[in-house]
Amino acid sequence: VPFMPNVLKVFLENGQTKSFKYDSTTVVRDVLDALQEKLALSSMKHFTLVLLNVKTPTHRSMAYLHPDDLLAEVAARPGSQHFKCLLRVAFVPKDAFDLLQSDAMAFDYYYMQCCNDVVQERFSPELKFDFTLRLAALHILQYLAASGSNSNKISLKNIE
Repeated sequence: VPFMPNVLKVFLENGQTKSFKYDSTTVVRDVLDALQEKLALSSMKHFTLVLLNVKTPTHRSMAYLHPDDLLAEVAARPGSQHFKCLLRVAFVPKDAFDLLQSDAMAFDYYYMQCCNDVVQERFSPELKFDFTLRLAALHILQYLAASGSNSNKISLKNIE
């Protein structure tokens, strides 16, 4: 990705990116507010921006940004060219059903984030095998519900 001065690219869990121009007074909260509007999220209290080290993309190489951090200062940090900015659900209620009831879009985003974490092996040393199977089964059920399949026959090719 070519470097553009004073432009922050935020990578979303669905594979999209959102770009934001910033100046010396722009803070992380401004970007979160804009993302709330663009993604039709009810509340941003569960979300934060995270810097991910692209050289070692594990959960241990993530750094949470405080809402009051100035983007110009973040971009001026040493080694900032080795980081990409992600929007992540970081503050999940004890019961995920509460998140579903209060903000269905945030719940869907969180679900995509969990699936991507498994696929990208961000938590692979800590991930239990049975959890991976349950997540795969849930993903298959979600796919079937979204496709509106009422028949008892399921295409394995579509599931793959």
